[in-house]
Amino acid sequence: MVITMLKINLNLKQVADIYHPFNKKTLNPILKNFIYEECFGTKAKEKIEIHISCPQELTENTKKEISTLIKQNFKTELNEEKIKNTLANRFRNLIFFIGVLLIFFVYFIKTEFFHEFLLVLGWLAIWETVYDFLFIETKERIKRKRYQKIYESTIVFD
Repeated sequence: MVITMLKINLNLKQVADIYHPFNKKTLNPILKNFIYEECFGTKAKEKIEIHISCPQELTENTKKEISTLIKQNFKTELNEEKIKNTLANRFRNLIFFIGVLLIFFVYFIKTEFFHEFLLVLGWLAIWETVYDFLFIETKERIKRKRYQKIYESTIVFD
């Protein structure tokens, strides 16, 4: 299996384009979105190389600062996605468990309306959990893989 390399070109007008307008310790959100969206249409397993060109001369210290800023930003995004995933999985597990309990208790209820209502509610809870796991979790997993690959990317200054 051949792993290809995705090359992302960043042509900056000035060094300040890297930074958030209000905080020099944060990556510009437009640039962050651009880097992430450049990964669309490629496999999440591809290695990424970010090429940065700027008309200004960059010192080694500035290059290191920019590289660290980009990598830290995507590492923070990755950690945030992992936290969201953990919380979503806990919620999914809770909903699944409630659905199973509802289906179990439905057999002890003699009233036809409540019997059918709880049966439908229980299966709905289980189905929603399975749907989230099969479809939504897959999209989120790809997003986390892309953040991880951008974090691990090689940054080259032209």
